[in-house]
Amino acid sequence: MKSHFWSLLLLIIFTYWTVKPLFASGYFSMHDDTQVARVVVMGKAIRNGQFPVRWVSGLGYGYGYPLYNFYGPLPYYIGGFLYAAGLDGLIATKVVMASGMMLSIFAMYALVTMLFGVASGFVAGLLYGYAPYHAVQLYVRGAVGELWAYALLPLLAIGLLFLNRPEKRKTGVWIGGLALAGIILSHTISGYVTVVFYLIGLALYALILLFRRRFHLLRLTSYVLLLFIGLGLSAFFWLPAFAEMGYTNVAGQIGGGANFRDHFVCLPQLWNSLWGYGGSIPGCLDGMSFKVGKLHVALAVVGFLFGVLNLRRGIFRHSIGLFTIIGFIGVLLVTTISKPIWEFIPGFAYIQYPWRFLTLIVFAASIVGSSFLMWVPKRLYQVVLIIPFVIAIFILNAKLFIPQISYDRPAAFFESEEELTWRVSGVSDEYLPRSFLKPENASRVARGILTSQELLGLRVETEINTETYAKIVTHAQNPVEVVLNLVYFPGWKYWVNGVEQTVRVVNGLPVVMIPSGRSVAELHFTNTPLRTIGNIISILVVLWFIRIYGKKTIT
Repeated sequence: MKSHFWSLLLLIIFTYWTVKPLFASGYFSMHDDTQVARVVVMGKAIRNGQFPVRWVSGLGYGYGYPLYNFYGPLPYYIGGFLYAAGLDGLIATKVVMASGMMLSIFAMYALVTMLFGVASGFVAGLLYGYAPYHAVQLYVRGAVGELWAYALLPLLAIGLLFLNRPEKRKTGVWIGGLALAGIILSHTISGYVTVVFYLIGLALYALILLFRRRFHLLRLTSYVLLLFIGLGLSAFFWLPAFAEMGYTNVAGQIGGGANFRDHFVCLPQLWNSLWGYGGSIPGCLDGMSFKVGKLHVALAVVGFLFGVLNLRRGIFRHSIGLFTIIGFIGVLLVTTISKPIWEFIPGFAYIQYPWRFLTLIVFAASIVGSSFLMWVPKRLYQVVLIIPFVIAIFILNAKLFIPQISYDRPAAFFESEEELTWRVSGVSDEYLPRSFLKPENASRVARGILTSQELLGLRVETEINTETYAKIVTHAQNPVEVVLNLVYFPGWKYWVNGVEQTVRVVNGLPVVMIPSGRSVAELHFTNTPLRTIGNIISILVVLWFIRIYGKKTIT
């Protein structure tokens, strides 16, 4: 335990530079410059009592939309709860970013320490933390969801590692299941990819057992149970997300500039590509870097060669060989040679960018690259070898963990109505209906559920508007049809004077009839049957988890 204390303390000290910019005042530019807004609207929804959060107000040009019915909510729950507790949105967002970065480092340390020892775990934590693509995720792209999925991947591997130890099997099922659920809830695309490859790996494992005449259903039970727990815990999210996607324009994001055929990585770019803060384009001259890291590649080669020398023919029955194969699969999937695979596997077009699989390469390179220390016999020799490595990683990679442009703006700026309803809404509007007509300028965003319409003889006297409930008191000279400034989405129920209304939808907006005289219109956001089923499944798995741990039956 003492050795872990000092190792973790040194790891915190040496990886400080990966999160140093987050401690500065102000904020910085990134591709997906919506993170603070997403934390703020999540916090407001939590504060108003919505859980699980699906619908957010303010975004969608003021018309609201079901952001967290589709977009991985886990990191934003953390930031949202901090915001709801009183922390400003900017600081809460930075906490989420820093937490994701440090979690990845500690999780990798834990995994590799179990595999190869403390010295290897320390090196693996540094490799994983200081991977160039890690800097791209945070300081170039602003991909918070992917950052968290990246962090949880080693925990899934720990769970799978425990499945091979009879005394740890039950613990492994739950650790792996929780990690898988976390990946799904952090980043929808990463969750889909992880589940697909888990199923492929499980099928290959079953075939190997069958080929060796060792097949037995009990051998696969733990792996299936892990998958069930991961899918069950996250069912409240992925089940309605999958079923209700057609009500939004999410499908429209897989073409145009997000066509996977335009975003393969050229092989030399994995070794070295110029650092930049631009975007990904067809060819080999991208505005952002896709390098794995020279030190990562070099150490991975060294680790594999040490494994070959010590294990010989048994290398591919060892974890070193296994993770080497995983790394090569990552290399295959980011380059054009895998184009037939992308076109064959259903849903792969939604991944959009093959270079997302750099995560897989870095994951494998960090593990294999740290494994050589396992063969070094004495602790003193290990320390002597680690020192130049620490110096090298600072020289080569620490300089990458800085934003391009920093600016000092108050937290209130990121929470302003104009920021939410116009700028951020323009950056991310794919969760609006396909038929929705976008406002031409900031003056045309929605300012309320319903505005007074004097020409139609309609006057709005009272309006209450939260994420799941709206109430409008009106006075109309004559019966009139009105368009509500709240995009249509399954689950919204419309009531006028206590009578539920069937609305018609025009350009993605509901139209209701308001009778003459004084009327009270109410809108309730409710669960659809699939959302209810998903919620129940997740609750049952949580109760199962509590029951098992409450009885202390897990070893």
